[in-house]
Parts: sequence; structure tokens; C-alpha cells
Amino acid sequence: MKPAVAEENATQRSVDYALLLRQLEQKVILGREPEKVAGVLARASIWRRLAPEQALQWARLAQTAGLPEVSLEVLGWLNEQHPDFQPAWQQRVELLEVLGADRGANPHPVSPHGETVESGPTGDPPSLGSAVPAAAGGDSAPWESAVAEPFLQLRRQDEGLELFLRTFRGREDCFARQWADKKAGTQGYVPVRRPLEAADVLDHLRGLKTYGIYLLQQDSHVRLAVIDADLAPRLRDAPLKGPDRDLLQREKNYLLKRLTELSSRHGLPALVEFSGGKGFHFWYFFAEPVAAATARAALQQLVKTIAGDLSCFNLEVFPKQDRLDGKGLGNLVKLPLGLHRLSGRQSFFLHLKDRSSAAQLELLKSVRWIPKAALDKLLSPADAARVVEHPRRQQWSGEFPELALLSERCLALAQIIAVCQQARTLSLREEKILFGVLGFLPRARTLLHHLLQHLPEYNAHLVDYRLSRVRGSPLGCRRIHGLLNLSTDYCAFAAASSYAHPLLHMPNWTAAGDGPKAERIVNLRDALAELQEAIAQVRRFLPPHER
Repeated sequence: MKPAVAEENATQRSVDYALLLRQLEQKVILGREPEKVAGVLARASIWRRLAPEQALQWARLAQTAGLPEVSLEVLGWLNEQHPDFQPAWQQRVELLEVLGADRGANPHPVSPHGETVESGPTGDPPSLGSAVPAAAGGDSAPWESAVAEPFLQLRRQDEGLELFLRTFRGREDCFARQWADKKAGTQGYVPVRRPLEAADVLDHLRGLKTYGIYLLQQDSHVRLAVIDADLAPRLRDAPLKGPDRDLLQREKNYLLKRLTELSSRHGLPALVEFSGGKGFHFWYFFAEPVAAATARAALQQLVKTIAGDLSCFNLEVFPKQDRLDGKGLGNLVKLPLGLHRLSGRQSFFLHLKDRSSAAQLELLKSVRWIPKAALDKLLSPADAARVVEHPRRQQWSGEFPELALLSERCLALAQIIAVCQQARTLSLREEKILFGVLGFLPRARTLLHHLLQHLPEYNAHLVDYRLSRVRGSPLGCRRIHGLLNLSTDYCAFAAASSYAHPLLHMPNWTAAGDGPKAERIVNLRDALAELQEAIAQVRRFLPPHER
């Protein structure tokens, strides 16, 4: 074997494909390094080594990144190598239908058995039972299922479209179509003066057209509202340097976690969507039409709570008006799950990994409708400052009160803790801050192992060693802000101090005697903590269904 080939094979054997997929997804979502991402996605030497589920995710990423030919190549390989893996056939049919409508191509692939996969009566992918084996042994599905499947899929499609129309209801006599001029880098909307129909939604989901809805009804009431989180203009075009890139990633994780939790605590659950453009949409659905002024005021309360913590994202509430004036139609928002005409990227909900239209539509069945009483309660002076914790958050706060308090009061630590809770990779600077602050708490070892144990690079012995090297005083606020490139104000502490650091938020904090604890177990509580950490580490190596 040639040295270059051997070196490439050795490199590929060491690749963490799950981590690679997560990194590529983040770059596609944020539109970063598109040429580099396209080069990686086109490398057959990588995606041919993936498991079927990972290869399907790879194909969807390629389609989202504007590389339909790469997506088709991956899906074709999946169909040949894993003919029983039906999601790949479904995805390939959907993509070919979109491309066929644009190019006049035949949108029906041929199975490994030489059979054509036909469309149902409305163009939706029908039964794959006659073209794809139903069992590992290659046996065909019973003929009754093959005959009934197109009708079942057609019914499921109709139900999904109707559910979409019921969920995303704006002004009922008008909607809007998006246009884009990619050469000029401009885009906008034109009104379509008729009700939105199921056929329009189907075109929207397939990427043939992209539509938006005007939120205000003619009586200035709304059935839904949106918090739009857009990337700050300074970060949209120029390539980001290391510190700015780390700040953006950390702030994105914090935004998605913090705003979702904050909304749920106040009884306003949100459906979170990557917009396909330059940010995220947080959708709020009301059980009955409410005055636009009430919906706006309630969401503004949420925005005020978190806006000061953000420098990479600008938050805006839609609709922007309390009422319609004159003949105007008011603000509109692009409907989810469509193609952004300017960026070429597909939007999707972040609550599940499956990006297929069927799975994303299925998610709408779990939408929690917000009663008007929840809005009124948030706006009442007596309850405006009251925080209601989710049961799981309440349990976590009870087990780790130090982390709960610091994440509420210290923005820098809140962002780093959010990264840990999402099992993402920490930068060296973020690790330094964790050890330089939490390392001075009495339960430092328990807290650090709890946060770090689910990270890809977790090493229990290394954590203990680094903790044993902690010396001096906790890292100060000025130093932490410098390491994280934060431009927000420093925290205000109740007690004056010549040296400001996050642990001043802790009640009864004293520097003396609060350094890192030795590893020797001195009581039964420490022994129990050791046992719990050992169990958590062992579970990491179990299959997901056995954890």
C-alpha cells in the first residue's frame, strides 16, 4: 500500500464521525466556510464509511448546503448498499421530485431490482414496498400492503398539510411569496391575495416556492407570535477569527437553552426553528386569538430578560405592531420547513435530528397551545418577577445548587455550563474558567465531573489532575471577560469587593479554607458521590437503549 493511501486510511479510522456531522451541521446552519464545507461533504471516501443513519444525515446536510448532486450520490449509494433502509428511498424520491420540477427530469429512481419507484396521485412518494425489500432476507411486502401503501401515504400527507395549516395561522385572506436576487444579494416578499391552501404548503415543503404569513388578522388579533433571533450584522459576512467564532458558538448554545427554558418557566413553550437564513425563530402558539398588543408585551418581557446577555444576536418580536393602520398588511414571517430563496438553505425545527418533512410535520402534533391566562399572568405586576422552574430543572437545582445559582447570576459561567449540558466541545479557555472558578468550591470535584462527564474529550483522571493543580484565587471577572471576548457589563455584587469574581455570588462565600478538596473520602456523603460518578462513567460505554 502506498504511504499516502495508508496515511489517509489511518486518518479516516481515527475520525469521530458523529462529532464531524455535528460540526458540519453547525457550519451549514451558520453559513460559515461554505467552500470548505462543500469540499468535505463531497468526499466519498468519508461518507462511504458512515452507518446508514449517518449517511442519510450527510445527504440531508448536503441538500441543505445547496449541494443536491452530492445528496443524490449519497442517497444512491445508500439505496445500493442498504436496499432495506427505506428512509433513504423516501428522501431520494422527495429530492428528485424537487429537482425534476426544476429541471424537467424524471423524478422516479430505479431500485436495485430494476423497478421504478412511482409517485402517488399528488406527487408524494408512495409505497416503496414493491420496489424495496421489506425484510433483511429480501422478501417483498405482502401485495395487500403494496396496494394500500400509496393511499395511506396520501392520507398521511393530507393530514400533515392540514395540521400545518391549522398550526401556522395568520391573516386568512392573504399570504406572501418570497423572491430573491442572488446576484444582487437581495430578497423580499410579494403579497398573494387569497387564502393559503394545502397545495401551497406542499410546494413550500418541497422547496419549489417559499411562502410567509402576515401575523395580524384584520381585527389586530394574532394566533401566534415569534421571537426572531438574527445574527448581528457585524458577524454575517466577514470571516470570524478564533475568539469571535468561539463566542458565537457559545452564545448560540446559551440563547437556545436559556430562552427555551425561560419561556417554559412562564408557561409559554416555544417551538424553535433554524430559519434557513441568519438565525432562529421561536414560535409561540395561542389557544385562542389574542390582541397583538398583549402578545407583543409578553414576549418583550422575555426578550428584556435575555437581550442584555447577547452580543452576537439581535432579538426582535413579531408582529412589530400592536394594531393594523390604514390598508397595510403588517409584518410577516417566513413559514418554517421551507427553502430560504437567498441562502439556499432549508429551515427545520431543532427539537429532533430527523430533518425529513414527514418527521418535522409529525412534530407539530406535540405543539403546546398557550392560554391567554399565561400571557396575562406574565404581564401582571405581582408575577412579573416570579420564576417557575421546570421539574427537571428543579431536580438539577436541588442536586447542584452551586451550578444553578452561578448559571442564573453569571453570564460567562451560564454560557459554559450550557455548552457542557449539550455535550459539546469546550475550548481551552472555557475549561480554564471552569477550573479557575468551580475549583475553589467545597464540592469542586463533584461539580466538575458532573459537567464534564458527557463531553467527547472527557478524561476522569485528567480532570482530577487539573483540579489538584488549582492554586491561588478564583479567576476574576475582568480576566474571564477577556478570555471569552465578552463585551457585556460586569456583574454587580451586593457586597463591595476590591477583587470581583463569580464566587462572590455565592452566599456566605469566604476565601479561607475553600480550596479544592483532597481525593480522600472522609464521610459517607463523599463515598456516595464517588459511587454516583463511577456509575455515570460506566453508563457512557453502554448502548443508548441500555443506559
